[in-house]
Amino acid sequence: MIAALLVLPIALLACSGGRTSEQPDAPTPEGDPAPIAVRLALNWFPEPEFGGFYQGVLDGTYSAAGFDVEIIPGGPGAPTLELLESGKAEAAITSADDLLVKRDKGVRAVALWAGFQRTPVGLMAHADSGLERIPDLLDHPELRVAVEIGSPFQRWLWQAMGFEGKVATVPTTGSVAAFLADPRLVQQAYITSEPCVARARGVEVRFLAAADVGWNPYGTVLAVADPPPPWAEDFRRATRQAWTAYLADPAAANQRIAQDNDQLTAELLTCISDAQRPYVTGEDGLGAMTEARWRQTRDALVTVGVLKPDSRIEGAWISSVQGAAPTP
Repeated sequence: MIAALLVLPIALLACSGGRTSEQPDAPTPEGDPAPIAVRLALNWFPEPEFGGFYQGVLDGTYSAAGFDVEIIPGGPGAPTLELLESGKAEAAITSADDLLVKRDKGVRAVALWAGFQRTPVGLMAHADSGLERIPDLLDHPELRVAVEIGSPFQRWLWQAMGFEGKVATVPTTGSVAAFLADPRLVQQAYITSEPCVARARGVEVRFLAAADVGWNPYGTVLAVADPPPPWAEDFRRATRQAWTAYLADPAAANQRIAQDNDQLTAELLTCISDAQRPYVTGEDGLGAMTEARWRQTRDALVTVGVLKPDSRIEGAWISSVQGAAPTP
C-alpha cells in the first residue's frame, strides 16, 4: 500500500452539528428523519481500493439512501475493528482473516460487504527473475523474499509451499527501494500498490497472486457491529450501487482520493484502478461472500495456529437481509 506523507481524517459530507448513530432520529424542519451518521474507518490511507466508498459520498448515493457518511483514513496498523467495538466508528474496513482473528478474541463485528473478491496480497518479482508462480521460488535459491515475517500469510505460505529452510527471507520495510535496487529480491506486495509504484519508476515486474496458491481471504471487507444495526442492509445496497458506479467511471472518486493522498499521481491512480478491477469484480457477484471462502480462510488460520481447530465461522458475515451466514 502507498503511504501518504500526511493524511488527516476528513468528513466528505458536511456533518457539523449532525448526530451520531447512537442518537435517535430527529425530524428535520421538513418533517423527514435526519440522515443516519456513519463514520467509516479505513484500514489504510486513501487509495482506489476504497474507491466505491468515496464514490458513494461524492455522487450522493449514500445521501439518497439516508446516510451521512464520514470517511476516516487510516494507516499502518489502523485499529478499525477496535474503533467499531468502542463506538468511535459505525463501519470499518478490514480483511476476512483479521475479522476472524478479532472475533475469536471477542470483538463484536460482522462482515457486510467484500470489496475484494480475490485477496490483493501476493509477491512481486522482477520480470526477468524466472518466476511465473509462487512455487517457482523453490527452483531459485538465489532469490530472497522480503515479507512480513511471522504474519499469518507468511507462515501459511511457507508451510503450504514447503519453503521452510529452502527460501530465504528478510523483513519487509514496505518500501520498494530495496527491491528496485536488487534484482534478486522478491517482495510481499498488494496488487493495488507496489507493482504500480515499481512500473512508474521504470522497473517491469510480475505479480504472483497468493490467491492462485490457496491463500485467499476477502479484502477491503466492510464490517459493522454484531448484531448488525437496522440500517445495515440499506447501507450494503447503497455500497453496491456506489461501487458499480465507481467501476463504470472512477475519475471523480480518484480525483478526490488524490486530493487526500498526495503520493498518488494520475499515472498511479490509473494503474491501480485497472489492476484491481478483476480482484473487485470476482466470480460470485460484486461484494458477495460465500461459506466456502470463509471456511477456506478459517482453515488456513487453523493450519498456522492462529485459530484453534474448533474455531467457528458462524455469524462472521451477513449473506442477506434475512440474517447471518449458515452454521459451518
